[in-house]
Order: sequence, then structure tokens, then C-alpha cells
Amino acid sequence: MIRFYIALWISKLYMFLTKIIKKDKSDKVGFLAHKICPNVLSRLSKPKLVIMVTGTNGKTTVSNLVHDMLESSGMKVGFNDWGANLLAGHIRCLLTCVNIFNKPKMDACVLECDELISPQSMPYINPNYVIVTNISRDSIRRNSYPEYIFDKINTAISGCKNTTVVLNADDPISSFIDCDKKVFVSIDKFNKDIPYENISPDFCVCPKCNGKIEYLYKHYRHIGKFKCLKCGLESFNGDYIVSNVDYKNEEMTIGKYKYPIISKSIYNIYNELLVIALFKGLKYTDAQIRKCLMTLNIPKSRENLITVKGINVYSRMAKGQNTSAASSVYENLAKDDRNKELVLILDEVYDGFSGQETITWLYDTDYEILTKSCFKKIIVIGERNLDYKLRLKLAGIEEKRIICLPTYDDICKYLDYNKDIDIYVLFELDRGPDSREVVKMIANYIEEVIK
Repeated sequence: MIRFYIALWISKLYMFLTKIIKKDKSDKVGFLAHKICPNVLSRLSKPKLVIMVTGTNGKTTVSNLVHDMLESSGMKVGFNDWGANLLAGHIRCLLTCVNIFNKPKMDACVLECDELISPQSMPYINPNYVIVTNISRDSIRRNSYPEYIFDKINTAISGCKNTTVVLNADDPISSFIDCDKKVFVSIDKFNKDIPYENISPDFCVCPKCNGKIEYLYKHYRHIGKFKCLKCGLESFNGDYIVSNVDYKNEEMTIGKYKYPIISKSIYNIYNELLVIALFKGLKYTDAQIRKCLMTLNIPKSRENLITVKGINVYSRMAKGQNTSAASSVYENLAKDDRNKELVLILDEVYDGFSGQETITWLYDTDYEILTKSCFKKIIVIGERNLDYKLRLKLAGIEEKRIICLPTYDDICKYLDYNKDIDIYVLFELDRGPDSREVVKMIANYIEEVIK
């Protein structure tokens, strides 16, 4: 106990000093506390409400939405909002939720949790709720294959007591997480979302009998309703089901109630649905949830739009090294028949330091989607631009539609500026600053040069 309080007080002092010099956005204090007291995470007092969010894609979006809704309802909320989703980040966040006597000073805490380290953190925090967004193919180098991540998350949740888990019934991988308290969400089939057919399946063999999986429908990639033709294993039913998505009026229907959709991307509609299910479990009324949602937006670091002189310039994250995330973005864009030009900034930042990068993910990502005629031009920026060019050509994309640039200095002169053509800047997670600079350059060029 003495060791714990030494860790708590020293960590609190460290946080105070780093805040003074404006370098507090760091999880080093978590490493420090853990080094002094290895079981600090389990000893830290927790707020009455602790929510953890994990899964392959959508963690940051869902975490931000949950945090913003709790705050809008008047709660004081601890949140690792700047992406510290590993063990040290969790310790740091929970340190901010207690005073020097280890008494909670926050009403709630929202923790984004990296799926790979979830067993190291989740059982010791023992959250009230866990949201699992989805499980799909990710970085081959880091996360291997979906079943490996499933085992990690399943192990983590099995170590929790009295935790309610919110799951996507339409995800045939994460929906089989084993836990006592489950809440399922689902989206019915509707005509708008017809997935691109020629994609690599993440789920095609029955985990029970190795029989062939048949999909009744899919909204994107492997997300939809399935049934095994051999043993009859099938998707779970949803507790909260979207019966229709009205893209024109930007609403979705759950039961007899309509909620605003804060993004037209189908994967973000799933993310929002998970949040709605959580707040229904927290006993918020439909009216309260709708009121909160009306004030929310998808984080601009993930998805944004500016319009200059009638020309739409979008920025959207399409994680590099993450085959499912990138493919999902391409598939979603392909559903919109409006003409568009893509700017790809997907080189991995950290690998660049050593001059090496794992490029196998390019061949596991469904670039064949971009053969659709609405993609007029694809501009690839970065040191790996020729690797992307080769992959795009192998996907069947004509060379005349591909432009390769080592840097983005001259990007503006390669784009067509037409109100009938949208510009999309797709970027890797750590290339966010580069994407913002590119969008700024394009916007300034349109403003100053285009008549």
C-alpha cells in the first residue's frame, strides 16, 4: 500500500510539472507509476462508470462519441482522448480521475483500448461496459490474423466481472465473444448499401464445422447476416436494430424512433448504433439520446469536408497497414457514383525512419474496388509511390489514371477543379498533419487561382 501511494503522489507531481511546461500529453507518467508500483492499475480507484472501447476499427470514433455524450449530459469524464490506448495510457487516464487520497473525482471514465494489449489492462480495470466495434484483418506484421485478435479480446473480457459487452451482431467474428452479459446491435438489409462483390473475405468458413458460409446480405466487407449451409450456425439477432437509413434526411430508424446520423459512411452508422445501445443501457431516453446526437460530429481527425467555390474537398482516414480499414473506405466511396479524384497519403511514418516498410498489406487490400469509373484519377504521394503504382496496375487500373509523386509540394497542379468532381485526401493515421497541409494547399489554390 505504501508503494502504491508513493507511485500515486510522485505521478501526480510529475503530471503537475509537465502541465506547467505544456508537455502533459504523454503517457510517460503511466510508465513511471507502473515502474514504482506494478499493480497500480488494479489499486487505482475507479469512477462509478467506466467504459472501455476496443476492436479493429472505429475505436477512436466511438470513444469520442461516448465521451462527448456523457459530457453533454453534465458528467465529469476522464478520457484518453489523444490516443494513449495502451497500458501506460490507461494508468495515466485513471490517475487524472482520482485525487491524492485515491478518491474518485470524476463521474465516469472512457478508455480506448488497443485490442492487442487488452488482456494486460481490461481485467484489472473491470469496466462496467465494453464496446467491441468489430474484428477484421489488420496489420499482418502486428496483429497477424483476426482469430488471433479475437482470442486476445475474448481472454480480456473473460477476466472481467459483471461487465456488459456491446457487440455488433452483424460481425460474424466479434459477435462470438464469450461473456455473460451481451447487448447486440444490427442493421437490416436496405437497398442503398450493396457491397462491392470482388473483395477478399474475412469470414468464409464456419468456425463450428468448417462448412461453407453463405451471406444473406452484407453492408460492407464481411459485415452482414450469414448462415452455415452445413450446421446451420447463423448470425445473432440484434437487441437494437436499424430498420432503415434515410440518407436524404440523414436519419436512421430504430424501432419506432428516428435518430440523426452523423455520418453517411455505413461503418460510422454502425459506430453510432453501438453508442446508442450503450446509452439505452444507461437508461437514457430516446429524446435524451437524440438531443445529444444532434450536437455531435465524427472527429475531424477521421473525417472532414470543406467546400471552396462549390468544389468539395474531403479528408478521410484510411489506415495504412490495415487492410480492412483501407478497403472499407474504398468500398464506401465506390457506392457513390459522383466523380472523384483520390489523393493517397498512406506511407507508414515510423517505418520511414529505418527506410523500410512492410508492403505485403497492399496485396491484401482490395484496390480492385478503385477500378470503378467514378474514380477519375488516383494520385499517390510518398516514398512508396511506385509500390502503390504497381499494386494499382495489378488491380486493373489504367496507368493513365495513376499519378505518382514523392512529395506533395506540386499536388495542386495535378488535380482537376470542377464542381462535378469531388476531391478526396485519404491518409494514414500518423499522416494526419500531412493531410491537413495538403487540404490547406488545395483550398488556397482553389481560392486564389481557380475562377
